[in-house]
Amino acid sequence: MYLGWFDDNPKHTTAVKIREACAAYRERYGVEPSVVLMNAEDYAADQDYGVTVRVEGYIRRNNFWVGRE
Repeated sequence: MYLGWFDDNPKHTTAVKIREACAAYRERYGVEPSVVLMNAEDYAADQDYGVTVRVEGYIRRNNFWVGRE
C-alpha cells in the first residue's frame, strides 16, 4: 500500500518532504514505511532520508510514493 505525497515548496529540502510524507503514512496506516519512490530530479545523494529511497522514471517531480515492501 502506497501513500501519494505532493510537495512543490522550494523552501523544503527533499529530506523534509520525505519526513513529512512518512509522518503522514504513519498517521494514516499506523506502521512505519519502508520505501519511498521518487523522481531522479528530486533525489540528492548527500541527504539522509531515513528510509530506503528508489528513483523511478514514472514518478513525476515533487511527488513521493511512500509505502511498505
